[in-house]
Amino acid sequence: MKEKLFLVILTICIAFACTKSSKTGDPTEDLQWLKAKKVEASQNCTCIPSIWQATYQGETIYEIGCSGPACNCAHSFYDKAGKAVSGSEEVSRPAFLEKIKNRELIWSCK
Repeated sequence: MKEKLFLVILTICIAFACTKSSKTGDPTEDLQWLKAKKVEASQNCTCIPSIWQATYQGETIYEIGCSGPACNCAHSFYDKAGKAVSGSEEVSRPAFLEKIKNRELIWSCK
């Protein structure tokens, strides 16, 4: 009886230890709203749409824009929840951009 109980407990432990996490470590896959933005941007790669991750006032933010040489597109800034970052509006853009740290390209449509 003890052996059967041990095998049942062992099986349960192994099953829970082997569950696959839905997190990939890639925010463009883990954050559903960002994944949707990436899919949308992938429809037309002419202007090389890109997503950057950065830090603003100690919080992680995401910048979505383009980097094509002949393209002029607006860049948008979002927090982890997908809400527009306050202060990123055109009027305050230079002051806002100065406060962005650790900007890193995390996805680009090549």
